[in-house]
Amino acid sequence: MGRSSQQGDQTKTRRYAPYIEAQHTSFLSLTATYRDGMLNDSPFSDYDSIDVSVAFFGVGYVLSNFPALYDMYGKHMSGLDVEEIWNTTFDRVVSAPDVEDATTEKMKLVDEEIDKVDLAKFQVGMRNLNAVASSSFVVGKAMMEDKRVKLRASVSLEARAALLQTTGKDFLSDLNWEKMTVTTYATVMKDYFLFMPKMNDVNTSLDSRNRLWPFTVLSFEGAALSTMQSVMSWQKKMQPRKRSDLSTGLSIASYTATGAYIGSSFPPYGTVIGGVIGFVVGVGMMLLERS
Repeated sequence: MGRSSQQGDQTKTRRYAPYIEAQHTSFLSLTATYRDGMLNDSPFSDYDSIDVSVAFFGVGYVLSNFPALYDMYGKHMSGLDVEEIWNTTFDRVVSAPDVEDATTEKMKLVDEEIDKVDLAKFQVGMRNLNAVASSSFVVGKAMMEDKRVKLRASVSLEARAALLQTTGKDFLSDLNWEKMTVTTYATVMKDYFLFMPKMNDVNTSLDSRNRLWPFTVLSFEGAALSTMQSVMSWQKKMQPRKRSDLSTGLSIASYTATGAYIGSSFPPYGTVIGGVIGFVVGVGMMLLERS
Protein backbone atom coordinates (compact mmCIF):
# COMPACT_ATOMS: atom_id res chain seq x y z
CA MET A 1 0.00 0.00 0.00
CA GLY A 2 1.34 3.39 -0.88
CA ARG A 3 0.78 6.90 0.26
CA SER A 4 -0.45 9.57 -2.16
CA SER A 5 -0.08 13.33 -2.02
CA GLN A 6 -1.21 15.94 -4.50
CA GLN A 7 0.61 19.14 -5.36
CA GLY A 8 -1.11 21.23 -7.97
CA ASP A 9 -1.99 18.99 -10.91
CA GLN A 10 0.57 16.33 -9.97
CA THR A 11 -0.11 13.34 -7.75
CA LYS A 12 2.74 11.54 -6.05
CA THR A 13 2.43 8.07 -4.60
CA ARG A 14 4.93 6.51 -2.23
CA ARG A 15 5.20 2.79 -2.78
CA TYR A 16 6.72 0.07 -0.62
CA ALA A 17 7.85 -3.45 -1.32
CA PRO A 18 4.89 -5.66 -2.28
CA TYR A 19 5.35 -8.00 0.70
CA ILE A 20 5.33 -4.99 3.07
CA GLU A 21 2.14 -3.61 1.52
CA ALA A 22 0.53 -7.06 1.68
CA GLN A 23 1.41 -7.46 5.34
CA HIS A 24 0.15 -3.96 6.08
CA THR A 25 -3.16 -4.65 4.31
CA SER A 26 -3.56 -7.90 6.27
CA PHE A 27 -2.71 -6.09 9.49
CA LEU A 28 -5.32 -3.38 8.81
CA SER A 29 -7.96 -6.00 8.05
CA LEU A 30 -7.19 -7.88 11.26
CA THR A 31 -7.17 -4.63 13.24
CA ALA A 32 -10.60 -3.68 11.87
CA THR A 33 -12.00 -7.10 12.77
CA TYR A 34 -10.86 -6.91 16.37
CA ARG A 35 -11.82 -3.25 16.57
CA ASP A 36 -15.43 -4.21 15.85
CA GLY A 37 -15.30 -6.81 18.63
CA MET A 38 -13.60 -4.62 21.20
CA LEU A 39 -15.21 -1.26 20.53
CA ASN A 40 -18.15 -1.89 22.87
CA ASP A 41 -16.36 -4.28 25.22
CA SER A 42 -14.72 -1.92 27.70
CA PRO A 43 -12.78 -3.65 30.50
CA PHE A 44 -13.89 -0.84 32.84
CA SER A 45 -17.64 -1.19 32.29
CA ASP A 46 -18.14 -3.64 35.18
CA TYR A 47 -16.59 -1.35 37.76
CA ASP A 48 -19.09 0.02 40.28
CA SER A 49 -18.16 3.33 41.82
CA ILE A 50 -17.57 3.12 45.57
CA ASP A 51 -19.46 5.62 47.70
CA VAL A 52 -17.14 6.50 50.59
CA SER A 53 -20.00 7.79 52.75
CA VAL A 54 -21.91 4.53 52.39
CA ALA A 55 -18.77 2.50 53.10
CA PHE A 56 -18.05 4.45 56.31
CA PHE A 57 -21.48 5.39 57.67
CA GLY A 58 -23.96 3.02 56.04
CA VAL A 59 -26.70 3.41 53.46
CA GLY A 60 -28.68 6.62 53.81
CA TYR A 61 -26.18 8.39 56.07
CA VAL A 62 -23.70 11.14 55.31
CA LEU A 63 -21.09 12.97 57.36
CA SER A 64 -23.55 15.66 58.46
CA ASN A 65 -25.64 13.01 60.26
CA PHE A 66 -22.91 12.66 62.87
CA PRO A 67 -21.62 15.19 65.45
CA ALA A 68 -18.46 17.09 64.69
CA LEU A 69 -15.23 15.90 66.27
CA TYR A 70 -14.97 18.84 68.68
CA ASP A 71 -18.64 18.42 69.58
CA MET A 72 -18.04 14.77 70.45
CA TYR A 73 -14.94 15.70 72.44
CA GLY A 74 -16.81 18.44 74.29
CA LYS A 75 -19.66 16.12 75.25
CA HIS A 76 -17.28 13.61 76.79
CA MET A 77 -15.18 16.24 78.54
CA SER A 78 -18.18 18.11 79.97
CA GLY A 79 -19.53 14.93 81.51
CA LEU A 80 -16.17 13.65 82.74
CA ASP A 81 -16.20 13.76 86.58
CA VAL A 82 -13.20 11.80 87.86
CA GLU A 83 -14.48 11.72 91.45
CA GLU A 84 -17.87 10.45 90.37
CA ILE A 85 -16.26 7.76 88.21
CA TRP A 86 -14.14 6.63 91.19
CA ASN A 87 -17.13 6.53 93.57
CA THR A 88 -19.23 4.63 91.06
CA THR A 89 -16.43 2.15 90.41
CA PHE A 90 -15.73 1.69 94.13
CA ASP A 91 -19.39 1.07 94.97
CA ARG A 92 -19.75 -1.33 92.06
CA VAL A 93 -16.74 -3.42 93.10
CA VAL A 94 -17.05 -3.30 96.90
CA SER A 95 -20.82 -3.75 96.98
CA ALA A 96 -20.87 -6.61 94.52
CA PRO A 97 -23.18 -9.49 95.58
CA ASP A 98 -20.30 -11.98 95.63
CA VAL A 99 -18.36 -9.79 98.08
CA GLU A 100 -21.38 -9.43 100.36
CA ASP A 101 -22.01 -13.18 100.31
CA ALA A 102 -18.38 -14.02 101.12
CA THR A 103 -18.29 -11.48 103.98
CA THR A 104 -21.56 -12.78 105.44
CA GLU A 105 -20.32 -16.37 105.41
CA LYS A 106 -17.08 -15.37 107.13
CA MET A 107 -19.03 -13.47 109.82
CA LYS A 108 -21.18 -16.53 110.45
CA LEU A 109 -18.01 -18.49 111.22
CA VAL A 110 -16.91 -15.75 113.65
CA ASP A 111 -20.29 -15.81 115.41
CA GLU A 112 -20.23 -19.59 115.60
CA GLU A 113 -16.75 -19.63 117.14
CA ILE A 114 -17.66 -16.99 119.75
CA ASP A 115 -21.03 -18.56 120.65
CA LYS A 116 -19.92 -22.19 120.78
CA VAL A 117 -16.37 -21.81 122.08
CA ASP A 118 -15.55 -18.54 123.82
CA LEU A 119 -18.97 -17.73 125.28
CA ALA A 120 -19.60 -21.34 126.31
CA LYS A 121 -16.28 -21.52 128.19
CA PHE A 122 -17.00 -18.18 129.86
CA GLN A 123 -20.47 -19.20 131.03
CA VAL A 124 -19.25 -22.55 132.39
CA GLY A 125 -16.44 -20.84 134.29
CA MET A 126 -18.73 -18.21 135.79
CA ARG A 127 -21.23 -20.90 136.82
CA ASN A 128 -18.52 -22.88 138.55
CA LEU A 129 -17.62 -19.73 140.44
CA ASN A 130 -21.31 -19.17 141.23
CA ALA A 131 -20.93 -15.69 139.71
CA VAL A 132 -23.62 -15.81 137.03
CA ALA A 133 -25.67 -13.17 138.81
CA SER A 134 -22.70 -10.92 139.50
CA SER A 135 -21.63 -7.79 137.68
CA SER A 136 -18.50 -9.62 136.52
CA PHE A 137 -20.65 -11.90 134.38
CA VAL A 138 -22.28 -8.91 132.70
CA VAL A 139 -18.92 -7.26 132.09
CA GLY A 140 -17.42 -10.46 130.72
CA LYS A 141 -20.31 -11.03 128.35
CA ALA A 142 -20.04 -7.43 127.15
CA MET A 143 -16.38 -8.04 126.40
CA MET A 144 -17.37 -11.09 124.35
CA GLU A 145 -19.78 -8.98 122.29
CA ASP A 146 -17.10 -6.32 121.84
CA LYS A 147 -14.79 -9.02 120.52
CA ARG A 148 -17.54 -10.13 118.14
CA VAL A 149 -18.01 -6.60 116.76
CA LYS A 150 -14.28 -6.09 116.24
CA LEU A 151 -13.84 -9.43 114.51
CA ARG A 152 -16.79 -8.76 112.21
CA ALA A 153 -15.37 -5.32 111.36
CA SER A 154 -11.95 -6.87 110.71
CA VAL A 155 -13.46 -9.47 108.38
CA SER A 156 -15.35 -6.79 106.42
CA LEU A 157 -12.26 -4.57 106.20
CA GLU A 158 -9.99 -7.38 105.00
CA ALA A 159 -12.48 -8.48 102.36
CA ARG A 160 -12.95 -4.99 100.96
CA ALA A 161 -9.36 -3.74 101.32
CA ALA A 162 -8.21 -6.55 99.05
CA LEU A 163 -10.53 -5.15 96.36
CA LEU A 164 -8.87 -1.72 96.23
CA GLN A 165 -6.43 -2.88 93.54
CA THR A 166 -9.32 -4.24 91.47
CA THR A 167 -11.16 -0.96 91.97
CA GLY A 168 -8.13 0.98 90.71
CA LYS A 169 -7.90 -1.17 87.59
CA ASP A 170 -11.59 -0.73 86.83
CA PHE A 171 -11.25 3.02 87.42
CA LEU A 172 -8.41 3.25 84.88
CA SER A 173 -10.41 1.13 82.43
CA ASP A 174 -13.33 3.55 82.66
CA LEU A 175 -11.05 6.54 82.06
CA ASN A 176 -9.35 4.81 79.12
CA TRP A 177 -12.74 3.96 77.67
CA GLU A 178 -13.68 7.63 77.57
CA LYS A 179 -10.38 8.42 75.90
CA MET A 180 -10.65 5.54 73.43
CA THR A 181 -14.16 6.62 72.41
CA VAL A 182 -13.02 10.08 71.36
CA THR A 183 -9.77 8.75 69.83
CA THR A 184 -11.61 6.16 67.74
CA TYR A 185 -14.11 8.77 66.58
CA ALA A 186 -11.24 11.04 65.55
CA THR A 187 -9.55 8.16 63.69
CA VAL A 188 -12.72 7.39 61.75
CA MET A 189 -13.09 11.04 60.75
CA LYS A 190 -9.43 11.23 59.69
CA ASP A 191 -9.69 8.06 57.61
CA TYR A 192 -12.85 9.35 55.96
CA PHE A 193 -11.22 12.59 54.84
CA LEU A 194 -8.10 10.70 53.69
CA PHE A 195 -9.90 8.07 51.63
CA MET A 196 -12.71 10.21 50.20
CA PRO A 197 -10.62 12.25 47.68
CA LYS A 198 -8.52 9.20 46.74
CA MET A 199 -11.59 7.06 46.13
CA ASN A 200 -13.29 9.84 44.19
CA ASP A 201 -10.20 10.12 41.99
CA VAL A 202 -10.30 6.37 41.31
CA ASN A 203 -14.02 6.48 40.52
CA THR A 204 -13.59 9.45 38.17
CA SER A 205 -10.53 7.95 36.48
CA LEU A 206 -12.13 4.57 35.78
CA ASP A 207 -15.39 6.18 34.66
CA SER A 208 -13.47 8.42 32.24
CA ARG A 209 -11.46 5.49 30.89
CA ASN A 210 -14.68 3.56 30.37
CA ARG A 211 -16.30 6.43 28.48
CA LEU A 212 -13.16 7.03 26.40
CA TRP A 213 -12.62 3.34 25.65
CA PRO A 214 -14.02 3.54 22.06
CA PHE A 215 -11.64 6.40 21.31
CA THR A 216 -8.76 4.42 22.83
CA VAL A 217 -9.49 1.50 20.50
CA LEU A 218 -9.91 3.80 17.51
CA SER A 219 -6.68 5.62 18.31
CA PHE A 220 -4.78 2.36 17.92
CA GLU A 221 -6.54 1.67 14.66
CA GLY A 222 -5.46 5.13 13.57
CA ALA A 223 -1.92 4.28 14.63
CA ALA A 224 -2.13 1.12 12.54
CA LEU A 225 -3.19 3.17 9.53
CA SER A 226 -0.23 5.51 10.04
CA THR A 227 2.46 2.86 10.38
CA MET A 228 3.48 3.36 6.72
CA GLN A 229 3.61 7.13 7.09
CA SER A 230 6.74 9.03 8.06
CA VAL A 231 6.63 10.65 11.46
CA MET A 232 8.05 13.83 10.01
CA SER A 233 5.06 14.20 7.66
CA TRP A 234 2.39 14.16 10.39
CA GLN A 235 0.50 17.41 10.69
CA LYS A 236 -0.53 18.87 14.01
CA LYS A 237 -1.99 22.06 15.38
CA MET A 238 -1.61 22.55 19.11
CA GLN A 239 -0.24 24.95 21.64
CA PRO A 240 3.39 24.20 22.46
CA ARG A 241 3.98 22.64 25.85
CA LYS A 242 6.79 20.90 27.63
CA ARG A 243 6.31 17.73 29.62
CA SER A 244 8.41 16.65 32.55
CA ASP A 245 10.52 13.51 32.20
CA LEU A 246 8.18 11.71 34.58
CA SER A 247 5.09 12.73 32.60
CA THR A 248 6.75 11.66 29.34
CA GLY A 249 7.68 8.26 30.74
CA LEU A 250 4.21 7.67 32.18
CA SER A 251 2.54 8.66 28.90
CA ILE A 252 4.71 6.27 26.86
CA ALA A 253 4.13 3.52 29.42
CA SER A 254 0.37 4.09 29.17
CA TYR A 255 0.43 3.72 25.37
CA THR A 256 2.60 0.61 25.70
CA ALA A 257 0.28 -1.00 28.26
CA THR A 258 -2.84 -0.24 26.23
CA GLY A 259 -1.21 -1.63 23.09
CA ALA A 260 -0.22 -4.80 24.93
CA TYR A 261 -3.78 -5.19 26.22
CA ILE A 262 -5.30 -4.84 22.76
CA GLY A 263 -2.61 -7.07 21.26
CA SER A 264 -3.40 -9.83 23.78
CA SER A 265 -6.43 -10.62 21.63
CA PHE A 266 -4.03 -11.80 18.86
CA PRO A 267 -2.26 -14.84 20.29
CA PRO A 268 0.44 -16.00 20.45
CA TYR A 269 2.56 -12.88 19.77
CA GLY A 270 -0.12 -10.20 19.81
CA THR A 271 0.78 -8.94 23.28
CA VAL A 272 4.39 -8.29 22.29
CA ILE A 273 3.46 -6.76 18.94
CA GLY A 274 0.77 -4.59 20.52
CA GLY A 275 3.20 -3.43 23.19
CA VAL A 276 5.77 -2.50 20.55
CA ILE A 277 3.17 -0.60 18.52
CA GLY A 278 1.97 1.17 21.67
CA PHE A 279 5.54 2.10 22.55
CA VAL A 280 6.15 3.46 19.03
CA VAL A 281 2.91 5.45 19.14
CA GLY A 282 3.80 6.83 22.58
CA VAL A 283 7.25 7.89 21.46
CA GLY A 284 5.78 9.39 18.31
CA MET A 285 3.25 11.41 20.28
CA MET A 286 5.98 12.74 22.54
CA LEU A 287 8.09 13.69 19.52
CA LEU A 288 5.11 15.48 18.02
CA GLU A 289 4.65 17.51 21.18
CA ARG A 290 8.29 18.54 21.26
CA SER A 291 8.65 19.30 17.55
